[in-house]
Amino acid sequence: MKTTDKHSLPGHVLRPAVCVLLLLLGGCLSEPPQRDVILDQALPATPQMPAQWLGNAQATRISPQALQMAGNGWLDAFADPQLNSVVQAALENNPDLRVAASQVAIAAANVNLVGSQLMPQIGVGANKNWTKDFGQSNEYRTNQVSAGVSWELDIWGRLRAEEASAEAAYQASALDYAYARQSLVATTVKSWYRVVEAYKLLQLAEESQVLYADILKLVKIRMRAGKVSDFDVSQTQAYLDNIETQVQTAEKNYAEARRTLELLLGRYPAGDIQTTRMLANLPPVIASDTPVSIIARRPDVLAAEQQVISAFRLNEADRLALLPGFSLSLNAGRYTDGLLDALNLEPWLGTAGLGMQLPIYEGGALRANIRISDEYQKQAVANYGRVVLRALNEVESGLIDEYFYDRAILATDQAVQQRKRSVTIAKQRYQAGASDMLTVLQLQSQQLGSEASAIEQRFLRLSNWVNLNLALGQSYNQQPLISATAENQQVQ
Repeated sequence: MKTTDKHSLPGHVLRPAVCVLLLLLGGCLSEPPQRDVILDQALPATPQMPAQWLGNAQATRISPQALQMAGNGWLDAFADPQLNSVVQAALENNPDLRVAASQVAIAAANVNLVGSQLMPQIGVGANKNWTKDFGQSNEYRTNQVSAGVSWELDIWGRLRAEEASAEAAYQASALDYAYARQSLVATTVKSWYRVVEAYKLLQLAEESQVLYADILKLVKIRMRAGKVSDFDVSQTQAYLDNIETQVQTAEKNYAEARRTLELLLGRYPAGDIQTTRMLANLPPVIASDTPVSIIARRPDVLAAEQQVISAFRLNEADRLALLPGFSLSLNAGRYTDGLLDALNLEPWLGTAGLGMQLPIYEGGALRANIRISDEYQKQAVANYGRVVLRALNEVESGLIDEYFYDRAILATDQAVQQRKRSVTIAKQRYQAGASDMLTVLQLQSQQLGSEASAIEQRFLRLSNWVNLNLALGQSYNQQPLISATAENQQVQ
């Protein structure tokens, strides 16, 4: 005769539970769309990309000398320790970047939240009750201690699809944060040199103010000597008044540029930050890889790809919701009261249950969810194409503009020298009585305009250099934007 432990669950209760657990091995998720498939769907009008950047070919024709290849660590090209400190301060204190970091943390927690549905839910309960019979003056006490396990069995993979969707959304958020860091560094560097540009333009305006004031003094002396009329004085005074307005505008722009930089650093916009006084002279760069490679390197493009995968998994989960759902429950506990003790009954109780839910009619909610997730997936694919095209355009435009600005700077510098020579000749002719003051003033104004243009062109070229490195997916430091294995990783 076989004996059984009176505290163990009977075999006819455990056997169905074991069988149900074996069903979990049957559900498998489908493969997510691969990168080339997503790209074909996102850009049907671009069946094939060029083997090299078209901007590189044009740049070679403009500048045939050997050019530097773009790479990681572009911030080192400025060789400015003060700028490095400002960049670090921006990374530590910028409010927008902290918001992005919190979004990554929220997305990571959401993965755990969604994934918890795959795990058994375990709980423990305890009750103690008193019942008083006032007619008989009797009192009954009952005690109950129990533990329960409930588990939604993911036979078809719906919960795993939801978890994979959340994981892909987390990956997208993390990649967006990585790109936000790089963008913040690029914006900080450009804002730093925007302050330098504003300072140099203010300095030029103040020098012009002194220059026109000296010219006005000279004209007044010549007028008192009877060599010129008051018309020359009036013309010179008008130019001086105009340059004073330009000085005020330059002062305003300089203060605004400093406040903008301070905001990036998370500081109060006092407008008192000090920067270097010179615009960096950077060598031209070209792209060393192919247009296709940028798709696997730029974090914002990879983030858009993960958004497509997240939408795909969400759509998969909505379709699997049409299938029946199964759940398993197990409960065990000890229940005691006076009656059980009197009858000498076993106080240990155990239950096991297997449930099934099959959606029959829900007002079309499940089908509507599928249609919604279908559109979300189409939207994610279209957004991926938009991000890819924007990235490609940023590189192509940056490569062409790199050499456009390089040539523009040379032309502007030559124009400044020619303007200076023309002004010198015009002044000599004016003093000799062979030219009028209006000609001198016009040439002087053109010279100052050329000098201001030279400053602006240098800043635009510097900004384009920074934007080009960012567009190529190059990191500001020597650390890659993403790990080498992550470039080809897709959430399964």
